[in-house]
Amino acid sequence: MNRGHTRFSPTVSVVLPVFNSESSIGRAVQSVLRQTMSDLELVVVDDGSADRTGTVVSRYSEPRLKFVKLANNSGPSAARNAGISLARGEYIAFLDSDDEWLPDKLEQQVETIRASSATTGISTTGFRIHRLVSGRYQDTIPDPHDDWQRRQLTMCALGPGSTLMVKRDVFPQVGMFDVALRRFEDWDWMIRCLAVRNIVICPSVLAILHVDRRPSVRIVQRSAERFLEKHLQRSEATFGSSAARRLQASVELEIARAMIANGQYRSALPCIARAGRYSPARMSLLLGELLQRTWCGDIAWALPAKLRRKHIRDRGIPESF
Repeated sequence: MNRGHTRFSPTVSVVLPVFNSESSIGRAVQSVLRQTMSDLELVVVDDGSADRTGTVVSRYSEPRLKFVKLANNSGPSAARNAGISLARGEYIAFLDSDDEWLPDKLEQQVETIRASSATTGISTTGFRIHRLVSGRYQDTIPDPHDDWQRRQLTMCALGPGSTLMVKRDVFPQVGMFDVALRRFEDWDWMIRCLAVRNIVICPSVLAILHVDRRPSVRIVQRSAERFLEKHLQRSEATFGSSAARRLQASVELEIARAMIANGQYRSALPCIARAGRYSPARMSLLLGELLQRTWCGDIAWALPAKLRRKHIRDRGIPESF
């Protein structure tokens, strides 16, 4: 189903994939339509939702909004690719359905990317993490001067997809999102992009991520296997064996995070042990992060899954997040 087709060629096309997010999609859509840069189109791609997502989106009588529903749930990569194929903007920006933007996000980011060199292909921004269980906030701004090609080939550190803006001509050069990856698809695509194009960082917090995801362990494990098949040798060939070991450690920790979020604590222990053997330095970063969150009063990361869900219900936070 395709609704709300527009005929103009905007500066920015916003691609917003969504799946069963009736409780949060309205907030995401409003944050796009309230941007100070009005020269945009919003392409909402419903990845086969079974809830009232489509009904919520249909309430917006807005010529810049295009709504497409896929016949089957195919994953975030397929939904993003469908949006990219429909987009006509000079730049393509991505927003996840449970996140939102500050009003001047697009304006600032377009100015930043236009002021950069011709070899620049992508841009990201700073972001604020809102941890729904604890109610805590944490701001992160990527270092504009870091070696991001090296960093991304050792860990996923650049930022989430909701901060990403891409020049339209990058996709024919780099390719689309890997539909076989239902996790790590942003990480994978950025690695491929940074091998051929430069990145510019907009050093302001311009996106808000509302976080309490409990990913499927099976999906994370399958995606981890494919991700390492694609990038482990590249990491070692480009930056040496220590970088490859750190990448392995990072992926093991992502699997462990998914297991802990689902209450599988014993299953997570071997992953954590392997990560420590691969890269003690990568383990120390994780421990530092957890200690910092605990010091700030955020202990929700350690709650058993049942208590996390009870806390969410007690605070009225939708389970679909």
